Amino acid sequence: MESVPIVDFSAYSLDRDEPDPDLFQKLIDDIYEAFTTIGFVYLKNYDSVLDEKVDKVYEVTQKFFLLDYETKMKCEQPKGSNGGFRRVGTQSASQIEAVTRPNMDLREGFLFYPAASQNAWPEGRPEFRENLEDLLLTGKELLHRVLEVIARGLKYEDPLIFVKNHQKAGTAEGCTAIRLNHYPPTADIEVKENQVRCGEHSDFGSITFLFQKDKGGLEVLNRQGQWVSAPPIDGTIVVNVGDALQRWSADKLLSSKHRVVNPVSESDKRAGRYSIAYFGGPDVGTILECADGSNKYPPIEISEYIIQQYNKQYNIY
Repeated sequence: MESVPIVDFSAYSLDRDEPDPDLFQKLIDDIYEAFTTIGFVYLKNYDSVLDEKVDKVYEVTQKFFLLDYETKMKCEQPKGSNGGFRRVGTQSASQIEAVTRPNMDLREGFLFYPAASQNAWPEGRPEFRENLEDLLLTGKELLHRVLEVIARGLKYEDPLIFVKNHQKAGTAEGCTAIRLNHYPPTADIEVKENQVRCGEHSDFGSITFLFQKDKGGLEVLNRQGQWVSAPPIDGTIVVNVGDALQRWSADKLLSSKHRVVNPVSESDKRAGRYSIAYFGGPDVGTILECADGSNKYPPIEISEYIIQQYNKQYNIY
């Protein structure tokens, strides 16, 4: 069965001022092959500093989700906003109509979306916000480099076509966001039919960086309709194409469906799972139109597009 490939990013890692002239083309070819076939890669040798930022966010993430229910609910995501805490059983990532939606996901989460009308933060824990904001800005350079590599693989005349539309990542004028996920143990709860930790879906934005540790469960749907496991691999992050970039590329790039399934072994059922998703999105005001001039899709402003997608999936607007 096809697996998610591991791609070495050392030719354009963040500790380099310029790409390695001998290895850069192989990196471009490897990314292009992966993103036009399965839509996912494991990226290794990208940057140690980014890993340090992620470790700090993991620390505050675990502390936040260990807080009592009442304290976390003070950070609840307001109706009509994208930012804040969502408790277990209040959302399903499955991209189907609400009337036929399966049982809600077995996860809780916290979304930091700078462009949101309101972001709720836990009181007395400034390090929580500080570390999320730091990661959001630190990830921007890797976001830019991956987007450049993608454009070069597509052989666009301007290899910075995507980068130029992601300059405001990490600010309220960009559509980049971070979601913290906690999947509680399932051993002592009643799991309903078709209920999973995170339902089948694709991401809305350009590309996603997923940081996962220890516990697996992530699966990717390949072109043959098979679910491919994507467990944590030390020293890597999972990177995938989002819906906006698939549309932008006139479907040359693949935004694959993925999900997080329930644990099977007794030990895993009694363990929680944490992950950090960095959703790289275009600047507010960006017009999504087919970069190859094919007009396969009509132009649409990115904020309008994301609202449409969120409304389909979460019904929050």
